[in-house]
Amino acid sequence: MSSVKEIQSVHNACRLFETIARMQPVGVSDIARTIGIDKSAAHRLAVTLHSAQWLERTEDGRWCISPTMLPTIRESAATTLIAGARPLLEAARDQSGEMLMLVVPDGNRLMIVEAAESRQTLRVSVTVGTEMPARSSSALRAIAAYLPADALEPWRRIDPSLTDSALAKIRARGWAQNDGEGFDGTRAVGAALRRADGLPVAALVLCAPASRFQSELMQQHGELIARLAESWQAGR
Repeated sequence: MSSVKEIQSVHNACRLFETIARMQPVGVSDIARTIGIDKSAAHRLAVTLHSAQWLERTEDGRWCISPTMLPTIRESAATTLIAGARPLLEAARDQSGEMLMLVVPDGNRLMIVEAAESRQTLRVSVTVGTEMPARSSSALRAIAAYLPADALEPWRRIDPSLTDSALAKIRARGWAQNDGEGFDGTRAVGAALRRADGLPVAALVLCAPASRFQSELMQQHGELIARLAESWQAGR
């Protein structure tokens, strides 16, 4: 156990910031009640973080995260996610021989944030940092299977195939597929990376030329990435 004494005010400020990020916009009374501190102490902390441009106050006096902080938060979260998922990408690539990519939702888009390229001469190749088509993708199907109804609805406007029955099947087996629906000559399987509370943050996707990724390999590759996705969640 560390002998370094905790600075309680900093600890409370961190908890306050986390609470606001989760509940925003939120008033001081609710913040204080949630984190178990005095209302006046919560107010002082919020005002201090507002002075540092970490928080903004709405017209009705509630608090929310400052937009100036959002790029930093997103970049930090993406960096941490990529670092944690990279071993999974490489393990799946080495076991399957195929290309793996890490796909994250960004608003109403899906972005490729990392990839482990196949060593095969004939292979699928992607560019990290680019958007991937969401409609009919195994990435979207894998993520959508674990979204709450309000978050799912915008994606259903992009991909009407995200029916309750289809998503239930994906949850039951742990992985989704794309059988040449996005690009001719390719097949893909995807599994969601989920937080401890079960909400998806990304998808682990294996993609390969259909000439080598025969349909009978769907289950084998799907189960592989599902196991790796489960191991990632177990470590949260």
